[in-house]
Amino acid sequence: MTPEDRFVEALQRFLPDCAGVWVGPGDDAAVVAPRPGSLAATTDLLVEGIDFLPTEEPERLGRRALAVNLSDLAAVGARPEFFLLSIAFPRQRGDDYALGIVRGAISQAMRFGTCLVGGDLSRAPSVVISVALWGQPAGKPLLRSGARPGDEIWLSGQPGRAAAGLRLAQQVSSGNPSWPSSFSEGASQLLAAYRDPDPRIGLGLWLAAHGTASAAIDVSDGLGMDAGRLARASGVRAVLERDKIPIHPALATFAEIESVDPFEWILSGGDDYELLFTAPPEARPALNEVHPEWEYSVTRVGHIEAGEGAVLRDRTGDREISHLGYDHFEEAR
Repeated sequence: MTPEDRFVEALQRFLPDCAGVWVGPGDDAAVVAPRPGSLAATTDLLVEGIDFLPTEEPERLGRRALAVNLSDLAAVGARPEFFLLSIAFPRQRGDDYALGIVRGAISQAMRFGTCLVGGDLSRAPSVVISVALWGQPAGKPLLRSGARPGDEIWLSGQPGRAAAGLRLAQQVSSGNPSWPSSFSEGASQLLAAYRDPDPRIGLGLWLAAHGTASAAIDVSDGLGMDAGRLARASGVRAVLERDKIPIHPALATFAEIESVDPFEWILSGGDDYELLFTAPPEARPALNEVHPEWEYSVTRVGHIEAGEGAVLRDRTGDREISHLGYDHFEEAR
């Protein structure tokens, strides 16, 4: 038996049973029986040194790798069903490292009834994790296009925490943390936002099933840049109102410690995996209702008007923010 065969055998021991999966990991290809209807599909890569630090734990990487793909399905209002997971890693990390990534991905998948059906392994100079994920839209798919002047802009959660968490993780990795002991709880909250993002599947499904949103996008590269993408796809201007954008207390405190404006992280930090969406004003009562199953806030943060681009508006005027965010063809985060 080859080392790869032993790895697959070890993996199969902790795979949960999944309805609709006729052939799972271990054969030449997966065979699944998806529900009738359309499928949504997405894929993402995580590259060591670009998308995560070399010191990150493998289980956490597996959870995060799947979460960023789940966020894409949330943005189109689709229920995740099955995924492929491929891992390339240096030989010295050992097979237990790759199995840890798989365990993390499966633990994330089980939260949403999603099944691992296959993947691939390879040796590489550094770690690369690839996920391909499929799911079924809960209604008419949500798109970036569709926003119209007069629509309101809504945002889940509190962006900027992941970018602050990355700053903290970098300090921990270098052995030079700069925050006081009184900030330990806040630091843990920000680190969790970066290391273990929570995809907004429930919100995306609700928006699609009720036909509430006119347009939607997941905030993965920065609120400014992703608001600009939604505006460009819809042919409108997105106006974010500074005083309506929620700031998490831990983010505000760490920004003070670091002597930075928290909006630097909110607008350009990325890795939030929140949903930014638009809806007509008549949807406001339903969106303002308490939805305890979401376990996060949904806040009205602006509006759509005629024009182009995305701006942050306050009493001093408008600031163009479409360029603020992470470009995958530029430098590492």
